[in-house]
Amino acid sequence: MAFFCNFTSGSRGNSGVYLDGGLRVLIDAGTNTKYIASCLRELGLTTQDLTHVVITHAHSDHVSALPVLMKHTDARLVCTEGTYFQLKVRQSDPLLFWEGESFALGDLQVRTAPTPHDCFGSCCYAFGEGEHGLAYCTDMGVVTADIFALMCSCGNLFIESNHDVDMLKNGPYPWPLKERVLSKNGHLSNADCAAVVGRLAANGTRRVMLGHLSETNNRPDIAVHESETALDQIGARREVLLGVAAALRMQRPVEL
Repeated sequence: MAFFCNFTSGSRGNSGVYLDGGLRVLIDAGTNTKYIASCLRELGLTTQDLTHVVITHAHSDHVSALPVLMKHTDARLVCTEGTYFQLKVRQSDPLLFWEGESFALGDLQVRTAPTPHDCFGSCCYAFGEGEHGLAYCTDMGVVTADIFALMCSCGNLFIESNHDVDMLKNGPYPWPLKERVLSKNGHLSNADCAAVVGRLAANGTRRVMLGHLSETNNRPDIAVHESETALDQIGARREVLLGVAAALRMQRPVEL
């Protein structure tokens, strides 16, 4: 039986944990070690109980805790070759791979796909597959065919719904930053995410958590409404459990 628990999601930090049998997999390590350790305690775990620390990419909101965290755990670091090159930590035996490759964490098969983002080595992950599999996909300007195929392979999805386009365009960000977010190497908008969620529901996805919401250019109710509308249009709103990840607030574990 597998579980996923989101610790935090957004520009101030991203982190969660995937639990499956003896596996204790931290996904990203944003915020700080004290916060991550406090979330693990709520689950009856410590940093020493972690078996792996899986990193999506090297931006600070996904790796800021790593230098301290890796001093308090024997967990194996897992990331792409390109991501490892950018990190400020080194490990004697990290599990390194190229975007798009698959590998095993114990008995668990993990597949990856490169994500179009302005950070070399970025990727998304699928932990297992089928009804109980989890696709974890954030920080991407567009959903490529490879990413969509990875999402389709899992019944559970954690997906970026970063910004409302009008809020971003009319908001306080300087124009170069707005262009970056809106670009094909930036972040998914609510509308982009909703379109993907609708397509995935038609392919059998039954649980979706919206993540990496901008605190400046988005609101949870707006993001949820966009995806709910897409589900309504195909008559699947009652068939898909739809939630939204909070920034700096641990959420209840979800059984996959």
